[in-house]
Amino acid sequence: MGMVSVTIVASFDSVGSILVVGMLIIPATTAYMLTEKLNRMILISMGIGVLSTLMGYYIAVMLDASIAGCMVSVAGAIFGLAFLFSPNQGLVTTYMKRRRLSAERR
Repeated sequence: MGMVSVTIVASFDSVGSILVVGMLIIPATTAYMLTEKLNRMILISMGIGVLSTLMGYYIAVMLDASIAGCMVSVAGAIFGLAFLFSPNQGLVTTYMKRRRLSAERR
């Protein structure tokens, strides 16, 4: 916890509070939407963090844009995909389940 606190305080000065909060919250909430087991959730969250960091960096270099902003934007896009297509909580999957159930009732 001490290392996380030091990292957060140092990051506030370099990238800003919104981006720090985004990189702390978005991978964890995305992983929570994808699984309910804690060990898988931690691994998925780490993977999303690494993926959004790498993809965001390369997109920022190609667009000559803010690196931190692109990283959080990629993490937000991954969250958006999980929000739509999550196996248990996704909007599209919930719609498809409801549609299938209403078709079975007829």
